[in-house]
Amino acid sequence: MSSTRSSGETPDKRRILIIDDHALVRRGLTAMIDSEPDLTVCAEAATFREGFEAIASSSPDLVITDLSFGEGDGLALVKDIRARYPDLPVLVLTMHDAPVYARRAFLAGASGYVTKQEMSETLLIAIRCVLGGEKYESPKIAGALGDTT
Repeated sequence: MSSTRSSGETPDKRRILIIDDHALVRRGLTAMIDSEPDLTVCAEAATFREGFEAIASSSPDLVITDLSFGEGDGLALVKDIRARYPDLPVLVLTMHDAPVYARRAFLAGASGYVTKQEMSETLLIAIRCVLGGEKYESPKIAGALGDTT
């Protein structure tokens, strides 16, 4: 289920959309991000369709998405977001820690890649890095990627 939030947001906060099919993950990410003074979660979505509706209605500065969805391929979602919204950065947050997944995500148009195993240590760094226009590679897979990013 998609949700868009407006209360408590200030104009100087960077707006983040979370697309993940697990409600508990979305809630945890929202709590982590909303505790930061410069970031806010502007919307959440559980499906691809809800994700695109949330992009259109909430104008996020960044999308955080998983690669694994019950309804389809998260790489296709990344490609579709980048095709429809070429200036909107996408940060992949996933359980997949094999370099091949990261490589595919970057080729699909992702601006960053973080594994859920490292999330508590690196997610906020990755968000700010990607919002600053840089690529972010999970430390766990960065060395194995070479220069494909």
